[in-house]
Amino acid sequence: MNRNLLGPAVLVLLALGGGTLLAVRATWSEATARAAGIPETDLAVSGADVVPGAAGLALLVMAAALGVLAGGPRLRRVIGALVAVAGVVGVVISSRTGDALQTAQQRAIDEAAVAGATVDWSSTAAPAFAIAGFALVVVVGGAVAWLGPRWATMGRKYETPAAREPDASDLWKAMDDGVDPTA
Repeated sequence: MNRNLLGPAVLVLLALGGGTLLAVRATWSEATARAAGIPETDLAVSGADVVPGAAGLALLVMAAALGVLAGGPRLRRVIGALVAVAGVVGVVISSRTGDALQTAQQRAIDEAAVAGATVDWSSTAAPAFAIAGFALVVVVGGAVAWLGPRWATMGRKYETPAAREPDASDLWKAMDDGVDPTA
């Protein structure tokens, strides 16, 4: 059963990396600024504004999926451990966003030039999806580190050996077989 998990593990890592990247790039907080005499202004803060490193971690997970596919047993163990650590870091930085979120919200207000306006921020579900994605990355990374060395590796079916040098006894063997070696 363990040998059949390579394909699903690679696909799950790609899906988790892509899904987590989408969650990180999505809007984490949004608001509408209202002030007398100016039109309403929509404000949005994405996860990349709050935790810029999370997108890089999600891309690392996607790249690691290809490394799991092409790597040997030892490399899979290292990649699995690296993916698990990346998932832990992703969970930590995505869940501790208090000051960073407030800073990004203030930056959005400053960029929109709506100082003094009434702004009520609301959160979206994207941070929860990012945290859940990184938590699943920890689980899958641990599974790759644990089970990966047992999976089949890429074959060497089409690799050809180097040409061997002719041996002096080959001529005599050819003559013994009745073949003219000079022809």
